[in-house]
Amino acid sequence: MYWRPIAVLAAGLLIVLGGCGSDPLGRHAISGNVTLDGAPVEKGSISFQPTAQATTSSGAVITGGKYSIARENGLPVGKYRVSINAPQPGTGTDVPADSMPGEAPPEAVEMIPPEWNVNSNQTIEVKASGPFEFNFEVATKK
Repeated sequence: MYWRPIAVLAAGLLIVLGGCGSDPLGRHAISGNVTLDGAPVEKGSISFQPTAQATTSSGAVITGGKYSIARENGLPVGKYRVSINAPQPGTGTDVPADSMPGEAPPEAVEMIPPEWNVNSNQTIEVKASGPFEFNFEVATKK
């Protein structure tokens, strides 16, 4: 007899707490691997820009060939343009010792071909049922 009011209270509490902090966009955590000519991209970045039906963009740092975007920064259902960048190690980071004060560092040499960043037509589609892992194999050698 006493269990019914407790069960109703517990169910109501679960409904209230389950609704708190929900994401109105229905974002999904996104992760995957990025390789360049078969080897993991050690350091870089990946971004996902919405096409017509998508509502938000996101991105992540690539470390050791892996990237991960948490749900709170993830992607809702839709189609996204993929852009991957990775500087050649040792470029674009250090200002030469003989440079003038305030001089900008030299530009980083991009290892990823333009068809994967500035001229990218690469896309993914995030579907409600997944998968939410997207792997990318970038090739510079034919």
